[in-house]
Amino acid sequence: MDQHAASTSTSPLEKAPPATPFRAPEHRGKSNYNRRSSDTIKGKIMSHPLYPALLGAFIDCRRVGAPPEVVGRLSSLVDELQPSSDDMQEQPADPELDQFHETYRDMLVVYSQELTRQIQEASEFLRSAEAHIDSFAVG
Repeated sequence: MDQHAASTSTSPLEKAPPATPFRAPEHRGKSNYNRRSSDTIKGKIMSHPLYPALLGAFIDCRRVGAPPEVVGRLSSLVDELQPSSDDMQEQPADPELDQFHETYRDMLVVYSQELTRQIQEASEFLRSAEAHIDSFAVG
């Protein structure tokens, strides 16, 4: 290969057409179907008799370590969100949904207990450290 050919040849990258941005195909009908399906599932979850317990467990997690004013707002929110007996509709038996509510409620209860334990341990450590520092300041 002569030097002129080597200097004028182009690499495959230089010959490639400019890149065009990738666009995912649009599926408007499928998106609406998924949204309706998701809304239906959310409705079933929220109207389930165990939903208030699941919601309460979630809010209990949010209360852990929260300032008193936030705890107060969360408590009033729980009261507002508690459905009346008129709001609860009789639903056909759905073992999967029952299991979902029970499992996630139990997970949230354990999580709340773990958070509480860790915050208590951290508070005890900080009180101990503060007492130790105070002993240096006095001594």
